[in-house]
Amino acid sequence: MAGAGRRRARSRASSSRDDDDAKPNLRPPRGRGRNHTSIGIFNVDLRVLLGLSVIAFFAILFLIYNLINPIEQAQTPRVVTPLPAPKLMDLPQFQGEHKESLYWGTYRPNVYLGIRARTPRSLIAGLMWISIKDGRYVMRHVCQDSDELSKYGWEQHDGRNFGHQVIVDQDMNLATSFLKFKGEDSGYGGDWAVRIDVQNHKSKGNEELSSTAHLFFYLADEDGML
Repeated sequence: MAGAGRRRARSRASSSRDDDDAKPNLRPPRGRGRNHTSIGIFNVDLRVLLGLSVIAFFAILFLIYNLINPIEQAQTPRVVTPLPAPKLMDLPQFQGEHKESLYWGTYRPNVYLGIRARTPRSLIAGLMWISIKDGRYVMRHVCQDSDELSKYGWEQHDGRNFGHQVIVDQDMNLATSFLKFKGEDSGYGGDWAVRIDVQNHKSKGNEELSSTAHLFFYLADEDGML
């Protein structure tokens, strides 16, 4: 009886083993499952990155276009249509006595002292003088930095009737005054006058040269008639 029971137990164990071997293994291998999931995530990440890169590319193109377009518009010449209105100087309130009072004036800013009228071709007047620099005589007329004047320019000027300035050139002081007035016998624009005062300070090195001053007040016609 004992032998038969042992045989039955052995036969059951062997049959259960055979049945287990016959059943298919439904569990996927561990390594293959992880690889498939990582590849899927990688594919999704690539799609997202490609989409973001395309959006960023078009955004950069849009910014470049907006930056270049205003520059091209600024370089493009524009047609300027003048306002169909009279000029300021041609208005009635700027005619008559107002215009005549501004006819003569110190309208020559490129020289130290220059007078002219407000016309295209005018009688002009100006001042030139000889100064001493480094023991040599030099001519002063046109405003230049190389002249190295200590001071020049109008200190008082109303733009119409009078002006006063002081010019300091080495040891020479020139005080120029411009005055304009209109009387009964005056012509158009009135009359004007210029006064020039000179003070020459003697220096130890140029005592003989600085004892005299040479001034030239000239008149000329822009048409070349004088």
